[in-house]
Amino acid sequence: MLISTKRMDSSYGKNAPNRIEESYGDAKNLRLRHPLAALGFLFGLRSDILDKEPKTAEWLFDLLAKLGREDDAYHSTCLVLMDYSSDTARLATVEEEPSEGILEPGPQPITDPADDAIAHLAVSTVQSIVNALPKVSILENHTPDDVSPARFLTSLVTRVLAATPVNMHEEARRRRGSVLAKK
Repeated sequence: MLISTKRMDSSYGKNAPNRIEESYGDAKNLRLRHPLAALGFLFGLRSDILDKEPKTAEWLFDLLAKLGREDDAYHSTCLVLMDYSSDTARLATVEEEPSEGILEPGPQPITDPADDAIAHLAVSTVQSIVNALPKVSILENHTPDDVSPARFLTSLVTRVLAATPVNMHEEARRRRGSVLAKK
């Protein structure tokens, strides 16, 4: 299974044709190099397109769906509409200490208690960066059914299971069978 991804956050009318063209080219290249793989395309799109450029959104949704229906493109396509604030997050920066020459490859033992403090600082810096990021929600109710994440994943899993021998992916087959039996 191969999944190509792209994202667009602004300048929709200007950028959308280029993203679709790039995606189609990616599909052709992946198909040639991996003819037996299940190919998917996931497109992350900022939800403000619905208010700022609704006609571009309609056009883009249509083309994404068509990319998943062409025989020589993707087997399935997906749209993830992301809603998040436009406030820029302030990220903490840490200055690195100068290096003491070239280190030997492999894990480096922690021998100095100060090293523990540096490791703790790195973890707390990463946590502060993550905390400063905008909160993101996915607008599933605005996503057309033919490019929904659920349909996308179902389609790709079904394709992989259909293309591989029954002794491969046994756990996935068992789980899928139990879900289908409940319906």
